[in-house]
Amino acid sequence: MASGLPVADRRTRIRRRERDEPDEPDEPGESSDNPYRITGIAIRRFILLFFVIYAVLAVSIFSVFALQDQVPELVGNSAEKEIQSGEEASFTVLVRNPSILEKEFSLALEKELPSGWLASLCDETQCFYEECALVIGPRQEQHFTVNIIADTVGSEGCVRLLLYFEGTFQKMVKFSAKTREKPHFTAELIENTPDQKGVLFRLRITNTGNVPDWYTVFVPSGVSAAVSESTLELEPGEEKDITVYIEENQNINTSVVITSQSGLSETLYLICERNFHYDFELYSAREFYIDQPETEVTFDIINMGDASDVYRLSATCLSPEWEAHCYPDTVAVDSKKSERIRVLIKRGEGRSTSVIVTATSESGLSKNIKMSIYVQETQGKTVLAEYFTGTWCYVCSYGERALRTLAEEFDNLIVLVYHLKDDIETPGSQRRTIGVYGFTDAVSTMVVNGMKHVYYSSGGEGTIYFRYKRIFEALLSESLRAEIYISGRTSGNTAYVTAEIHSNVSGTYDVWFVLFKNDFEYRGETKQYIVRDTAIPQRVFLSQEELMVSCEFTLPEGESFEGYGVVVIVQHPETLEVIQANSYML
Repeated sequence: MASGLPVADRRTRIRRRERDEPDEPDEPGESSDNPYRITGIAIRRFILLFFVIYAVLAVSIFSVFALQDQVPELVGNSAEKEIQSGEEASFTVLVRNPSILEKEFSLALEKELPSGWLASLCDETQCFYEECALVIGPRQEQHFTVNIIADTVGSEGCVRLLLYFEGTFQKMVKFSAKTREKPHFTAELIENTPDQKGVLFRLRITNTGNVPDWYTVFVPSGVSAAVSESTLELEPGEEKDITVYIEENQNINTSVVITSQSGLSETLYLICERNFHYDFELYSAREFYIDQPETEVTFDIINMGDASDVYRLSATCLSPEWEAHCYPDTVAVDSKKSERIRVLIKRGEGRSTSVIVTATSESGLSKNIKMSIYVQETQGKTVLAEYFTGTWCYVCSYGERALRTLAEEFDNLIVLVYHLKDDIETPGSQRRTIGVYGFTDAVSTMVVNGMKHVYYSSGGEGTIYFRYKRIFEALLSESLRAEIYISGRTSGNTAYVTAEIHSNVSGTYDVWFVLFKNDFEYRGETKQYIVRDTAIPQRVFLSQEELMVSCEFTLPEGESFEGYGVVVIVQHPETLEVIQANSYML
């Protein structure tokens, strides 16, 4: 039944009643005087401790099972790299085992790569290209690299690395690589080759980029140049040589600019110092004999400089109605080389003329040479007198002086003087004294035309003179069996001699070239016709046709051919008969 008292009054009465009730006495077992008594507080504490220990053990047991059940983790973030074609992009990942147990896992690569690209997964010992199954120890980590090798430009590819545990997919990390187009090239000067008119420069252009490209070569305006290829295309890694020829006979200092279609450019400086030495010489026989209204003679032009040169040639005759023309009239000659030029001679008035040949080079030099042209007359019979003497022979001088006088009287008398066993004798002269005649000390002896031997008996210079004269007159009346026409020239310390033989007989003969010197000074005495050298004989077969035979003589360094001459002898090798001889002063 509800009370009719106000609520506040009831609460007041209850609290008052509670204050007025006496406290109940403690139970006997709860006295603090006995510590071994089991009290309610102890029981409550025990129960509380039990529950705490139970909870800790439960949590520990749960944690152990939880750690055992943890799966390997793939640690790594997706990444992207930019590389060049042919390079490799590497990405690092690791697999962590948080479990306290050894775990087996597998990794697989999913590839989305352009053709020719390669991808691999590598640990510290080996690489895998598709997938691998591995074992990781408790609470350990294993590091891996994912490698992507690019083979094309302007492409992109990706690789996904997937982690599986007990056949179940766990995690994926994506790696991407891309290549960009990178144009690049190099240009270098390989060599330069100067010539008379200019310089040839050889350049090499190499495409060192990873894309094909076009290249253009620009030469500055005002430079006279010819480019072998002004525009060219090169594939990556390809190289090509081009040439730039600049016409300039002075020093060259210019440049060329090479630009690519991709916007790159290179500048090469073309420099060549052209300090050339120019010089040339003209060489020819001093005398030519012609027997036709028109004939040809020759001369040589020798470029003595260190650069090629071009020469313009002209010929002028100094006698009325004679004509001379050089052909070719322009010739290019390389350095240290020579060219033979022909001169067409047309006969005019008189029996001789002089031809002046003038050569003018593009380098600004000019030189000329004089050639004497004679109308060839029938050559008469000649007599060869070879005299053997020695400075130790006191009577030999009679014969030498007699021969000198007779040579002035007879135009067709040819004299040669050989010395034996003295310091004038030479190894060259012994080729005839010993090699042909077997003389070693037969002084004061004369051999005429190779067969008639004339020995000194008695008498002075006058007696010997008349004796020799009678012999010469008899031999000069014999019939002519051959004619010898000689031409020659000298260059430095070398003489070049050519003999043209017209024979009226047939057979095998030896052609001898004998070098002699006039005005030979010896101990205050001047001697004539002294033999200084003899060339090895050239065996020929004579017939009715013309025959050309040549020879060279070289003097010691520093000695000139002043006063020297050459005698050409046609002699039978067995009978030693000389059928004809002729002389020529160098």
